[in-house]
Amino acid sequence: MVDTTALESLLHEIEQNEGVQEAMLVSRAGTYLGGSFPRGVHVDTFGSMFAVLVGSAMTITDEAKDSLESVVIHSKSNKYLIVHAGRKALLVMRLPPSADPQKTKNAVEKYIPRIEEHL
Repeated sequence: MVDTTALESLLHEIEQNEGVQEAMLVSRAGTYLGGSFPRGVHVDTFGSMFAVLVGSAMTITDEAKDSLESVVIHSKSNKYLIVHAGRKALLVMRLPPSADPQKTKNAVEKYIPRIEEHL
């Protein structure tokens, strides 16, 4: 059973300590599990599209006999970093435009075992 209180606490910790503007967990199937998301978005659609993106990226890397580490979306005013949060979920983070996604990815890796523990 998902411990939503513990997950929300971990996501808040990521936002406070790692320069992440918003952190959200989405199941690999695209179901919203917890966390912050931009005001005005439909959370179910927003979350499921990240799962679709990662699924597509995994197909590409599998075909190339490689493995996926992360997906980064560069928009005009933000960056979105998507990383695997264990076997069951994706960690989606909204970053400022000046952020280094690789540096953020490295910084949040320490949270992944704790996230998995509560899924």
